[in-house]
Amino acid sequence: MSFEVGDAERHEVLFSFNKFWGSLTITVDGADIVRTVRLASLDLVKQYDFVVGINEQHHVRIEKHRERILAGFRPQPVYAYVDGHLVAEDVA
Repeated sequence: MSFEVGDAERHEVLFSFNKFWGSLTITVDGADIVRTVRLASLDLVKQYDFVVGINEQHHVRIEKHRERILAGFRPQPVYAYVDGHLVAEDVA
């Protein structure tokens, strides 16, 4: 999933999650913000918060939801918010 942030100062945010390997990556303009491997989790919603921009700053929150049972075999909705407004959604 990818989306743009900002008006005068544009940035591209890319979210990538591989259910098979558990690798999760979030990049802004090609630079890693989050790079992790999730093999097991008790959380049903994992939230990633960060700020994008220098002169024009925006708060970005990405939420990855999962089911309690057999999560790796089920769709996992992902929602992206910029300054509290939903701007993108996808399924991992």
